[in-house]
Amino acid sequence: MPDNDDLALLTQYAGGDESAFTRLVERYINLVYSTALRQVCNPSQAEEITQAVFIILTRKAKLISPKTILSGWLYQTTRLTAANFLRSEIRRQHREQEAYMQSTLAESDPAAWEHITPLLDEAMGRLGETDRNAILLRFFENKTPPEVATALKLNEAAARKRLSRALEKLRKFFTKRGVVLPVAVLTAAISANSVQAAPGGLAATISASAVKGAAVAATVSTLVKGTLKLMTYAKFKMALWIGAGIVLAGGTTTLVLAGGGASGDLTGQIIQFAQDRYASMTSYSDRGESVAVVNGSTLTTEFTVKLARPNLYRIEWSQATEYMTNGGVVWSAGNGDFMVGRFELLNRGGKATQFKDQEAALSSATGISGGAAATIPGTFFKLNWGDQLGAPVSNYRLQPDGKVDDLDCYVLSRELKKGVTRTLWIGKRDFLIHQVRSVTSAKVMADVLAAAIKTHPELAAHQMNLPKTEELTATETHTDIVVNPKLVAADFTR
Repeated sequence: MPDNDDLALLTQYAGGDESAFTRLVERYINLVYSTALRQVCNPSQAEEITQAVFIILTRKAKLISPKTILSGWLYQTTRLTAANFLRSEIRRQHREQEAYMQSTLAESDPAAWEHITPLLDEAMGRLGETDRNAILLRFFENKTPPEVATALKLNEAAARKRLSRALEKLRKFFTKRGVVLPVAVLTAAISANSVQAAPGGLAATISASAVKGAAVAATVSTLVKGTLKLMTYAKFKMALWIGAGIVLAGGTTTLVLAGGGASGDLTGQIIQFAQDRYASMTSYSDRGESVAVVNGSTLTTEFTVKLARPNLYRIEWSQATEYMTNGGVVWSAGNGDFMVGRFELLNRGGKATQFKDQEAALSSATGISGGAAATIPGTFFKLNWGDQLGAPVSNYRLQPDGKVDDLDCYVLSRELKKGVTRTLWIGKRDFLIHQVRSVTSAKVMADVLAAAIKTHPELAAHQMNLPKTEELTATETHTDIVVNPKLVAADFTR
């Protein structure tokens, strides 16, 4: 049976066909079990986690988007369920296992897989959704590049490039933790070892418990309830991030490019040169990453930006947290301004929304794109809501020089509004924005939380279980910048 019938099987199950669910269990049980086993290092506990994941699938079957890669959904749900499990004494045992593996690395040179095992799932969790799905399809499921391309709805060249970038991110993650392996060795180890056979009879047990309601162990029932609660908690935190993004994007209405400063003022000259540089461009492209941290939780947004005058743009993003993923795109190909996204918080996606103009589309996308729709597009198009460079120069403070990767930068900061500050890293050679850091105080975040609860009353029931809201730090980094690339209208279509 071809893999692209996962949705059909879920639909059949939702219609009452229990055999369809059994076929899905048989197809993916090894992937789920292996992922759980790496997390808890205990076969019996991994079996319980695997049962819990497929029970959750039965409860979410009707809500899964047609665009979802089911192996990716199951992988993330397994990671979440295992994390929930490890909140007990198992978490202590897992830390001891990781400490043992690290000491082993220092003493000898065991097989590559032994180096990778305790770190692999954390590394996978740091990837964006599309990158993670690409790795899962290619090396966990051993799909060919053409099959990966088909599943991700990319051409083969784009799929290969996506895989290459994702592997490089994994390699860098391992290197920072003392595991230095060539990409070829890394991929060979993952392909050969990442998926192991689940115990015999487990699939039948899962089908009986998940579909037919057979009795399950108390630990499995507790896992299901706890994981579903964490999924709701993830929605709560997503509301915080979206609200904070809107605060950062729409805090003022000062013109973005409103002039420089006195010629002898270094800060004014930097701002003026940067304004002039963007104003001189006919087109622009980059890719990057925005990392937001609040209450010990991280939201990573990967994005690409393409811009051209007079009104051509395409900003695409994907987001990953420990518990959930989202994505979207806002664009204009010269025939209107549109946005579409898959927003788990809002339980909608796929249908494009048309806006009255460029400013409305980009500003609406800002709060859910990790800021990708604001900083560079707002400066390039001289919009009056982004306020990246347009405040009076006297409001900026020149900080000690810094670097973004190996690029020397001027560093300027200012207060956007009470409790919200922004810092810019502007290249000394090219006068382009390479990094933006916004810090929102705990007080402002508390106000954002209150607004989120007012907008989504169903979240109020979980407020008592949340830690006290801390400040939000969001760092947006732009790389692979190309000035005046050759772009055509087709580059901006959905």
